[in-house]
Amino acid sequence: MAGSEEEGISVFYKDERGQVFHTHSCYERGIDMVNGAYQYLDLVPKGRDEDGLNYPMEWLRRHDQY
Repeated sequence: MAGSEEEGISVFYKDERGQVFHTHSCYERGIDMVNGAYQYLDLVPKGRDEDGLNYPMEWLRRHDQY
């Protein structure tokens, strides 16, 4: 899904002096571990059923794009 509102996770660290550091980011399949729905989909026979799609998660739609 191309766009400016893609899902992602970032990790930050604040040191003793108050400086903030961006230490890690992951996107797309890298965040599967924190989305419980994907864990269940990966257990069922057809999984996420993405065979034949133009790109992974092509089935994903925001609530206002149906």
